[in-house]
Amino acid sequence: MTLKIIVLAIWAAVHPGAPHLHDAASIADAIEAAVSQDAEPPVFGSREEDAAVMAYYAIRESWLTRDAIGDGGRSFGVWQLRSASGRADLSTQARAWLALLHEGARICPASPAAPLSGGCVAARSTADRRATRARSLLESAKKTLGGAG
Repeated sequence: MTLKIIVLAIWAAVHPGAPHLHDAASIADAIEAAVSQDAEPPVFGSREEDAAVMAYYAIRESWLTRDAIGDGGRSFGVWQLRSASGRADLSTQARAWLALLHEGARICPASPAAPLSGGCVAARSTADRRATRARSLLESAKKTLGGAG
């Protein structure tokens, strides 16, 4: 099963209409490409887990909107990046988010996504909760998709 199918299944578990949102398929493609082509080892143990966390962040940060603007005009794109990458195409946004996740793993190994949520200490509980939820959704998606085949 492809990462794109897993990502769409995760979003469907969050909300049945999510995979049908305007930008959803393109965002899922960007996640699949970024994670599949990543030269670094997975942060969360597998490419599927990295894609799941990335997918969960996408739905939580922007409700799958490629050109979302938040935080009073300081954060941009699907993953609400605070850099020019958030205003770039989806591929660039996805690769930038994944690079930040890898950087988070280096500076905050106990909670790699915490820097994406606001910092190693300040956002650790939010990041850990999101990573745990993403992994749970991944396991459910795999069971659902495995049973559908």
